[in-house]
Amino acid sequence: MKQILAALTLCLLTACATPRQGQTVEIRAEQVLAVSLSALDSFVAFEHRRRAEVPPLVRDVAARVRLNAPKAMDSANALRLAYKGNRTAQNEASLFTALAVVDSLVGEIRVWVPATSASGPDNRVVDRLIQEAQASKTVTAQSWTVLVPVFIDLAKEIYLVVNRTREAVKQDAEWSLAEEADFAVKLAGLKTAPHWRL
Repeated sequence: MKQILAALTLCLLTACATPRQGQTVEIRAEQVLAVSLSALDSFVAFEHRRRAEVPPLVRDVAARVRLNAPKAMDSANALRLAYKGNRTAQNEASLFTALAVVDSLVGEIRVWVPATSASGPDNRVVDRLIQEAQASKTVTAQSWTVLVPVFIDLAKEIYLVVNRTREAVKQDAEWSLAEEADFAVKLAGLKTAPHWRL
């Protein structure tokens, strides 16, 4: 199992915030923020619904996410908007730094991956999560689903949300005003939704 997860991690080495060919920094930032918000929200909602079943590790991670994610997401979004208004190298660097903080929070919710293969020298957690979500569509007896049932349910739920969000944010243009407003509403939910309360 560890070999499979280690191999999966090694195969998933694409940059988190680095734009793909033909993609702007702004579009990539929007995609990373949308997927990260969905993944973090799904994790916290799962922990809230099944608090009695999840191990202490999941409760601890959920508490940290509840404490840190709203500020990190707000900051990254504000820096994205600053970059969108003034595309300087400094604003780009600040945006990448903020996205790295968000990415590290997403890395924490991947509790179903053993610690030995969950971390590494790179900060590409959002992309790894997306690729794991894609890979989860084909389940074998040797895949990650041999893990503890609650982790399976958690991973499945997050992967479903990540896949759905990834499909929704396939884009070749920056968000419209309506899409900006929709994201702002979702971001505000981190402060108002019952499953986000500390």
